Amino acid sequence: MQQQRLNYKIPETYPYGRWVRHAGVEQASGRIALWMVQGGMLWLTSEDIAGKTHFLHALQQEHHHVGLVCADQTPEPSVRLVSRWLDQLEPFAFWAVDLVAGSAGGSHGLALYHLIERAREMNRPLLISWRCDEDALAPPELSSRLRMMERVNMSAPVTDSDLKGALLSVAEQLQWEVKDSLLNLMLTHLPRKLSDQIEALRQLESASLEERQRLTQSWAKEKLNLNLFNDSPA
Repeated sequence: MQQQRLNYKIPETYPYGRWVRHAGVEQASGRIALWMVQGGMLWLTSEDIAGKTHFLHALQQEHHHVGLVCADQTPEPSVRLVSRWLDQLEPFAFWAVDLVAGSAGGSHGLALYHLIERAREMNRPLLISWRCDEDALAPPELSSRLRMMERVNMSAPVTDSDLKGALLSVAEQLQWEVKDSLLNLMLTHLPRKLSDQIEALRQLESASLEERQRLTQSWAKEKLNLNLFNDSPA
């Protein structure tokens, strides 16, 4: 980091140039490319953070006939939710909706069910990106619709180069310049899951802002040894 920045939350952005086409994307992107020709309904999911949201933004930026809704967890009646989603999607030939990982609230689950039904009625291809516990799917109508859809899994990055690429993309979002030596340190001392690596990077960011400390390898190693991360070895 060349200069200490102000402590405020930077809005999430997903520019095409920061999308990491790691090895785990290949199979899923091939199936979605076929979806864009044949249509139909797909459920895109993953076991861990894999870059699905950034992938969908890259897809929309490359194919302007794809409409994308990014649903948040803001409480809102299902009727209003689905109406707002349809306002965004109806001008497009292909529909995609990206939901926050985890169990959807009652209104979001019901809104998603109605969106699936509207896509069927209007014969619009629909791609749902959602990582969730299948046992927690609700309401039952949504559960039955999702289980009938073809499920496409996107694997998380596992190699050093893919993990580093994903972490560099996150660091750019945080407006950090991260050295390769620090990434090697994180991959050595932290679990090699992208979700754990990203959480570690964000915790380092918070500690850096609190201590007004530049992000260096020696300082980050000190934080690891102080057990900032519960799964880190001493």
